[in-house]
Amino acid sequence: MSFFKKLFGGQDESKITEKPEVVEKAAMAAAPQESPAAAEDSLTVSPEQVVLNVQEADKEKILRLISENLSSLGLVSGDYFEALTGREEKVSTYLINGVAIPHGVNEAKDQVIRTGVFIVQVPEGVVWNDKGDVARLIVGIAAKGKDHLKLLERLTTVVMDETTAGQLATTTNKNDILDALNAEKQSAPEQLEDYAVTAEATVVDTEGMHARPASLIAERAATFSETDIRIRNDKKTANPKSMATLLTMGATLGDVLTISAQGPEAEQAVQALAAMINEGLDNEEEQDNASYNPLSVLSALPDVQCRLTLRGSAASPGITMAPAFRLHARKMKFEENAQDPGAEARRFSEALTEAAGQLDKLQARLQSRAPNEAAILHAQKQLLQDELVLTDSEKFIVNGKTAAWAFHQAIEKQVEALKKVDNERLRARIADLIDVRDRVLALIVEAVSAVDYPQTDFILMAKDLTPSQTAGLQGLKVRAICTELGGPNSHMAILARALGLPAVVGLGDGTLKDIEDGELVIVDPQASSVYAGPDAATQKNGVKWIAQWEQIRKGEDEQKHKPAETLDGRHIDVVCNIATLEDAKLVLGNGGEGVGLLRTEFLFESSETEPPVETQCDTLKAIIKELGSRQLIVRTLDIGGDKAVSWLHIPQEANPFLGMRGIRLSFKHEDIFKRQLEAIYQTAIWQKETAGSTGLHIMFPMIGKMSEWRKARDIAEGVRLQLNAPRLPLGVMIEVPSAVMIAESLAKEVDFFSIGSNDLTQYTLAIDRLHPELSSDADSYHPALVKMIEMTVKAAQSYGKWIGVCGNAAAIPGLASLLVGLGVNELSVSPANVGAVKNIIRAVSYGKLQEKAQKALQLETSEEIMALYKTNEDLL
Repeated sequence: MSFFKKLFGGQDESKITEKPEVVEKAAMAAAPQESPAAAEDSLTVSPEQVVLNVQEADKEKILRLISENLSSLGLVSGDYFEALTGREEKVSTYLINGVAIPHGVNEAKDQVIRTGVFIVQVPEGVVWNDKGDVARLIVGIAAKGKDHLKLLERLTTVVMDETTAGQLATTTNKNDILDALNAEKQSAPEQLEDYAVTAEATVVDTEGMHARPASLIAERAATFSETDIRIRNDKKTANPKSMATLLTMGATLGDVLTISAQGPEAEQAVQALAAMINEGLDNEEEQDNASYNPLSVLSALPDVQCRLTLRGSAASPGITMAPAFRLHARKMKFEENAQDPGAEARRFSEALTEAAGQLDKLQARLQSRAPNEAAILHAQKQLLQDELVLTDSEKFIVNGKTAAWAFHQAIEKQVEALKKVDNERLRARIADLIDVRDRVLALIVEAVSAVDYPQTDFILMAKDLTPSQTAGLQGLKVRAICTELGGPNSHMAILARALGLPAVVGLGDGTLKDIEDGELVIVDPQASSVYAGPDAATQKNGVKWIAQWEQIRKGEDEQKHKPAETLDGRHIDVVCNIATLEDAKLVLGNGGEGVGLLRTEFLFESSETEPPVETQCDTLKAIIKELGSRQLIVRTLDIGGDKAVSWLHIPQEANPFLGMRGIRLSFKHEDIFKRQLEAIYQTAIWQKETAGSTGLHIMFPMIGKMSEWRKARDIAEGVRLQLNAPRLPLGVMIEVPSAVMIAESLAKEVDFFSIGSNDLTQYTLAIDRLHPELSSDADSYHPALVKMIEMTVKAAQSYGKWIGVCGNAAAIPGLASLLVGLGVNELSVSPANVGAVKNIIRAVSYGKLQEKAQKALQLETSEEIMALYKTNEDLL
């Protein structure tokens, strides 16, 4: 298997039998100058929109096929599968005579680029609903407005005839389907006389009488089983108990319908149906979001009465209530002397192999949600191969010691050495060593068992959590995390946010000993508090606050595909930070508009040697196939600091974050730098040749002076000229204070800026964001940081350059509001954060965000700025 396949995984083995290739050609579009009415009538189906003889009995796979082709035809953006399945959960889209018309839910209508269909013929049929209806001709619809209704009317008119529907479901000639659906004139529904009891109703639904309103009317009409009912639209009459005949009326917004009936419940029937039509039937979106306010900010739980209150730092938002579960350090007992050195050596080797496999699985789990933290697990795996540790362990084993004792001693030797180093960053690696030690020992010592987590909801209480412990929580019934140590920017905190778990950290050493296992606890990050033993009234309030939080999250998810445009028309690009192909697959599905940061170092870290240019190209091409022509900003290698690459053999530094990292390391290894640039430019050539244009950008990390920027630019230009590649936008990361101070000079020459908020925070405040005691003080609300961002934005604006922010700050709604108010054009966040960021931008005016940002610039402390953005009432 190639390196590329090893890194990103093979193809899904579950495939549709004889599944056709996803269509690459664009669907035929209506002429741009036509009137709306003409556009409705001219909407046609082309051969690329039909696939015959699909041998598949799985409805879900049919919907997946439709979703993929609607996207490839340029009809929808992103993954439309959830939109299709969401509709099926609300109401079956089975029509009549073996025909189904799957289409998306209203919440996904912003994904629709233009109206069109993709038709799948399944001659053997597929069960479509719980009633057992079998569909053989499935017409997948992407509807932009009401211009699909004429096509839908033609379809239903055709398939009302059972013989015709059967022929279309079995034909081996696409033209039979095309001729039937593209025919200009079809036999109109028969006009029948109205029954004696009548009522009139006006269609008020913007999209007219499409499938959902028709299905609701049919369901209601069917309840009047002893009564005959008709609905007439001008000269077209339909039986309202049949969704298919209702669609043949072609009723649109403003049409006046006549409902008539005869029978024992005639009066009740016409009044009921008239009322439904007059009130509107296409209000699912309004119902779903009636109680959702995009400016909602979850406030702290009020009037709390409890046995014990602990206060720390909020690390991840939300609120929850569940019994406490305290994670105790495992006590390991093992013998020193061994009876069989050979058996101990085998046991040691097996434990190392299994530990490496465990870390690989944990890293894979985290890669898409928290790539920086996933890299820590890769670093831990490297510790399993550390030459000094292995040599010492093997010596002990040869001299008659047990594998457990030998590895424990070898790790302790390194821990003691690190304790003496006058560098907080290096001392922080002690936690990684201990984490790896305990993992291996747990595999060697049989008496040591894994933690037995509760099978019901629980709140995890711990002194601290390592990244591997936090990653291992995925899939468990943990509802929140509380730790005595750590800060809001620690790896654990970032992981908690990525996993969607409320978290409060830094509660104080030894404080959790006062909470017993099983005691009911409320975790409220909005108040930076943990409440043990809440009284009945507080519990009741807690349930309400939890429901409010769930509603906020639900609303964010449902609106994630809408553009991030303020009420007064300023568009903000909300894009994603990614590291791998698997990350790229999440971008469009979560509403992301492109990629603001591709961390290329993960490709280098996961390799035993430098990945060849061809492998780098393959990786970029695979990501581009997911994104299309959308923006893809590729950051050149950012190695050093806490990101090591074993095969580069970087010497140990006293202070690696102020040493050889980022662009400095690229200059030191210029050949590697040039090969990476070659891969990027070769990919740009490929994309331009195959798609006509490229969305690739190049960004250089850790630029601190003009000479660094110019050297990087000149090297890139040299590579480009050698390949005769297209020019790509070249930008720089603004992540060191010196870059802020020369931002105006940089802005004259670069194409764009991207502020790296994580590094800019720690460099500006001279606080390591992972420092166990100081990390809680490394916050992005600091007035100095806010002023630095303002300076950078002004410099970019002065020379007409756009500016983005990538990092934790962009993903927090309050900080996102501040950044947009300061004038930032783009926010780059993890895919999971797109919905929340987009929603708050759409709900406010840019003018008000600017006013609020100006207030923030006048404040003197982080606490004051944080308090200003605790509420959004001033933005209403």
